[in-house]
Amino acid sequence: MTDDRDQRIKDRAFELWQREGSLDGRSLGHWLQAEREIEEEDATEESRLDEVEPVALAGAVNPH
Repeated sequence: MTDDRDQRIKDRAFELWQREGSLDGRSLGHWLQAEREIEEEDATEESRLDEVEPVALAGAVNPH
């Protein structure tokens, strides 16, 4: 899971670098921003799954 997360951060940092004109000297800033964005995406996804899961379980427990 960590390898996947690191790859997502690397890909996002590269996208940020390209968007800013591919200038040198901002790799740490791009990495940190990408890390924050991925963490936010993951937290949003977890929150969304938490909201959906009880409904799915309720249907499985009480099919009527």
